[in-house]
Amino acid sequence: MKSESIEFHFNTLEQQREILFPTVESLTMNQLWERPSDGKWSIGESIYHLYLMMKVLRVAAVITIPCTKLYAKSVRRKLYATSIHDIYQEYGNKRKKSMKAPFVLNPPNNIRLNLTFDDVNALLVNETRRVKKLVEEIDEDIAGHIIFLDPVANYPNLIQAIQLLAIHEAHHFRIMKRDLEESK
Repeated sequence: MKSESIEFHFNTLEQQREILFPTVESLTMNQLWERPSDGKWSIGESIYHLYLMMKVLRVAAVITIPCTKLYAKSVRRKLYATSIHDIYQEYGNKRKKSMKAPFVLNPPNNIRLNLTFDDVNALLVNETRRVKKLVEEIDEDIAGHIIFLDPVANYPNLIQAIQLLAIHEAHHFRIMKRDLEESK
C-alpha cells in the first residue's frame, strides 16, 4: 500500500473485525438474523449492510479515481486532510436519532436466514480486498486530492473515505455488541 494513512485505516477495519467477529461467528442462524426490535437490523443484516457500504465505495472509486487522478497529480504538493470526524456520531448528536441508510445500502429482505455468518463475512472480506486492490498503488499525496462527491460526508478525499468505512463499521459494531449483550 503506497498510502500509509489508507493502510492504517484498512488495518483498523481488520482489527475491529478481529475483535467482534469471533463472538458473532458462534451465533446460531436464528441469533444471527433475529432483529432486536421492529425497525432494527439483525446482526446479519448489519454485516450485509457493511458489505454494501464497501461495495458502493468501490463503485464510486472506480468512477472517481480515473476522473480526478490527473487533477490530484497536479495539486499533489498542496495540503490535504488525512482524517475525518465521526459523521455518524455528529448526526446523532445533532438530530437525536441515527442516520438512516439510503435505500441502496439496505439489506434485501430475502437474505434473512439464507446466509450464514461465513457467507456474509466472505462477502465483506472479498469486497474489502477489492477496494484495497483498487487503491493500493495510489500515492498518499494523490489520494488526499481524490475527492468523492458525497455531501453527507462533506466531500471526503480517498483517505477520509477509507477512514469513514472504519468509523462506520465501528458504529455498527457498537450497536451489534450492545444487541448481543442485551440478548443474554
